[in-house]
Amino acid sequence: MAVQKILTVTLEFEMGDRKIHGPRIKAAHDAAVAAAVEAAKRELLDDSVSAVRSRMTWDYRWADASAEYADPEEWEDEFDGQE
Repeated sequence: MAVQKILTVTLEFEMGDRKIHGPRIKAAHDAAVAAAVEAAKRELLDDSVSAVRSRMTWDYRWADASAEYADPEEWEDEFDGQE
């Protein structure tokens, strides 16, 4: 039996100090989801996506307090042949 796989794409939009109301935020979310779906359809095989789910959360945190990590492509060299 084939194992169902999940591809997760996370986008964060860092917002400025301007007040942004709910309808604009929802519209931005919907536009980002639509763009991601179209891009995935171009790249993936036909009928390979059975469902698309999206979730919008609103996170109040200091953007400059977010951690930054190394590029995952740099990790590949570190783990080559260790599987």
